[in-house]
Amino acid sequence: MLVTYIRSSSYNNFEYCQMQYFMTYVLGHQTVSGKKAQLGTVVHKVMEVLAGCKKLLQDGDELLLEDDAIGEVEFTKRRLGTKKFVNEILKRSYDHYTVPCTHHYTNADYKFCDKLTWEALSYDDGNFDPRKRNIVAAEPQFDIPIEEDWAKYEYDMPDGSKVEGRLAIKGTIDLVTEVSDGVIEVIDWKTGRRLNWATGEEKTYEKLCKDPQLMLYHYAISKLFPEYDDAIMSIYFIRDGGPFSICFEESDRQKFLGMLKDRFQEIKKTTRPRMLSRNQSHWKCQKLCDFCKKDWPGTDESMCRHVSNHLDQFGMLDTIQNCTREGFDVGYYEAPG
Repeated sequence: MLVTYIRSSSYNNFEYCQMQYFMTYVLGHQTVSGKKAQLGTVVHKVMEVLAGCKKLLQDGDELLLEDDAIGEVEFTKRRLGTKKFVNEILKRSYDHYTVPCTHHYTNADYKFCDKLTWEALSYDDGNFDPRKRNIVAAEPQFDIPIEEDWAKYEYDMPDGSKVEGRLAIKGTIDLVTEVSDGVIEVIDWKTGRRLNWATGEEKTYEKLCKDPQLMLYHYAISKLFPEYDDAIMSIYFIRDGGPFSICFEESDRQKFLGMLKDRFQEIKKTTRPRMLSRNQSHWKCQKLCDFCKKDWPGTDESMCRHVSNHLDQFGMLDTIQNCTREGFDVGYYEAPG
């Protein structure tokens, strides 16, 4: 199977359902975010805007934030610290993400976002409020090639060409702050349950110490901000346990590279991606997966079933050639966020 990069989401997605991974990251088909996920995006946007405003204030720049979702945000130092300002950003974010959405939203959903926002900002006397932090970067994106011999790849494409390069890790970190000289803290906001969505198991502190997302972020931070000696990785479950903070070491970066190598090679050698449920009877297929709920255009087969049958009949290369989303560059899916 083609794999040119790995994100924290794709790392876990392959473990959860190989077919969903294949359709998303190789064929380029996209799913619609669930209602709860969309509400979580609203809260994330509020935190991003507050952090962005604080960074402008720190740097002495013009107090005008250009946000890619809600547009221009004008503020003053005094206004940034007010409840009214937060509520305005929340309302603009909520409208941006819910008005054009296919889900039905009610006033209870707005109250849900309001509750999570203020819980995050007020926790521990506001210790996790971005306005009270020394901001290093708000929502930094990364695209980092892995400089190891095993990370090289070369693939034969359906048109007879070859694609070659190095595996990269990609992603977006919610917030990076400086807590003291030489020490930064990464904060990852979570609005959902403290569960491994692939297995349903609770994410305990011990399991978070081995969490691929946090280890990937720790590796990325060492490349993005090499001037800092140490990094604290904090994953903040706003409504399910609060923040969990972990201090990884250099040896953990090596462990991560080993985990990444194993997953990279596992994906590459997969010639027939498995379905979570062959007959799509699993409740996660029926309730959570758009590829099982939507039919392939012009057929009465689900998207998942159609691609699975095509793989059985014609193989991997033909499936890539004939089932890839129009306009998509095979293997180079640019996931949002």
